[in-house]
Order: sequence, then C-alpha cells, then structure tokens
Amino acid sequence: MTGHVVRSEHGSATVHAAAVAVFLVVAAIVLLQVGSLVRMRHQVAAAADLAALAGSQASVRGEDGCAAARTIARRNGAELSACRMDFDVATVNARAVSPPWWGSRWVTNQDARAAPDFYLD
Repeated sequence: MTGHVVRSEHGSATVHAAAVAVFLVVAAIVLLQVGSLVRMRHQVAAAADLAALAGSQASVRGEDGCAAARTIARRNGAELSACRMDFDVATVNARAVSPPWWGSRWVTNQDARAAPDFYLD
C-alpha cells in the first residue's frame, strides 16, 4: 500500500466567496467613478449653457457679458476657459477638473453659444 494523502476541500467556498466579494467591490468603485464623470460632464454642459445665456443677457443690458458668464459658470461648478462676445452673442467654453483618482485627474470641456431671442439666424 502506498501512502495516499486525501486533501480536504474545507474552506474552498470561502476563498471563492472572498474573490467574488473583492471583484464586486472593485466593480462598484469603478461604476461609481464612471457615474461621477458622467455627472461632471452634465454639470459642465449645464454651466456652459447657463453662462452663455447670462453673458448674452448681460450684453443686451449693456454690461460685461464675459464677467456675467464667468460668475454663472463658477456658481455652477465650472470655470470659463474662453469667452467671446460678438455683439450680443456669447460663445463660451466651460471646463472642470475631477478630483484625483487612481493617480490622475479627468478634464471635461463644453462649448456653448447663446444669442438674444430677437436675433435672426
């Protein structure tokens, strides 16, 4: 007779369950970060649209359109990286930078343009 060793598989389910749990946690973290980036993109798009509208309205009133656009963009979580006023038409570029994730930052830019309602195309 040879010395045949029988190995027990006690605890193997625990190892598999732990591996699945780690995978699910990592997947949840990645999904949360992707969702946060999508939210940031929508926030910057809204900030750009509102900034362009505010700039156009300010220009119609005889005020500095770019200053108004910059203020509104900042209030909505973005910074203006460009602003141009052509008569009362405001063209802006809003920008936001994410907090550092996994050693890098994400940047999103959005262009927007607005004109008074009495302008014709």
